[in-house]
Amino acid sequence: MSFTSAQKKTIGAMSSVVGLRMLAVFLILPVFTLYARQFTNSYLLIGLAFGIYGLSRAIFQIPFGFLSDRYGRKNILFIGMLLFGIFTIFIGFSNNILELILLRFLQGVAAESSVAFALVSDTVLENQRATALAYLGIPIGLSFVVGIVLGPLLSLYFGYSFLFYFSGALGILSAIFIYLFVEEPKNKKVLEEIEMSFGRFISIFKNKIVANLSMQGFILSFFMTVFFFALPMIVKSRLGMADYYKVLIPMVVFSLFAMMKASKKADMGYESHLLKLSYLLMGISALFVFSNSEMYSLPVIIIGGILFFTGFSITEPIMPSLVSSSSDPSFVGTSMGIYNTFQFSGSFAGGVLAGFLFKNYFGIIPLILVLLSIVLYFMIRRMSPEKSKK
Repeated sequence: MSFTSAQKKTIGAMSSVVGLRMLAVFLILPVFTLYARQFTNSYLLIGLAFGIYGLSRAIFQIPFGFLSDRYGRKNILFIGMLLFGIFTIFIGFSNNILELILLRFLQGVAAESSVAFALVSDTVLENQRATALAYLGIPIGLSFVVGIVLGPLLSLYFGYSFLFYFSGALGILSAIFIYLFVEEPKNKKVLEEIEMSFGRFISIFKNKIVANLSMQGFILSFFMTVFFFALPMIVKSRLGMADYYKVLIPMVVFSLFAMMKASKKADMGYESHLLKLSYLLMGISALFVFSNSEMYSLPVIIIGGILFFTGFSITEPIMPSLVSSSSDPSFVGTSMGIYNTFQFSGSFAGGVLAGFLFKNYFGIIPLILVLLSIVLYFMIRRMSPEKSKK
């Protein structure tokens, strides 16, 4: 069943909003720890500043869903994007690490993911939901590619603060886009689903596949946060920031290719095999990126980065699809909310632990990441191919 013109308009508008929002996030991601390093010598505080954004996102996912039920999807999305943009700009004016930590927490309060999902779900029929959400995933992938490469280059020429001003402007532009082009859905089928999310949390999490995937989401975000906490500081101290783009561009090119191939293979029923491969690649990548040897060189870091990005990018189109397809059709939104909450919690835990270990216990980091990749491998093995293709 094809989409109506009104549905296409909503999906197109939300795709643009999500793309701008995620571009603002990915521009900052590769250089945030270098920005925070200007304010303190405490890697633990840097890790807290890096990860606390994920904590506030995790905390406010479901409350923002409640607010959208009461005051309207469009209104809450508009306010959320506006707050994100304003607080992101404020971060560029930070004067100390405690101020940065507070602003990062406030930046993540606008947890609009559940609201964006609800708005699109309200607009389309249930059997169109997966396809509609897949369109929202396209700009996320493009934003990831553009942001990861462009962020370090912009910071090199204009400074770190400029990235926050620019990213904040993108957030405000997203809010304006919502106000002008997004319509409040007339149908609110997801209302009951979101309202019951607190009460249904335990019962939904008894779904072993959703529970398994949510824990995998936690570990994946933990892994990614540790990686991006350390990578810019490793490159700067060992190679110099002028070489950063030489590391990032090959990583992004390979990851984009991997993401496209993974999407096609996943549609053919190879989800579990692809995830096993991705976890093995991520585990091996830790041995390169975190080797901490005197032989640190550009090729070593590039190889490690390519392995990590390839592995991680394989998971991006697969995990949300598996969560959605493995959930009770009546509670797909709540299941995705649980998965997102675990993801953001993993980001917080990864930032804090990376900050704690980076200076004095650096050698433990690759061991932890390799062990986590093994845990992920066996977690996906516990899911039969039939279940993963449910």
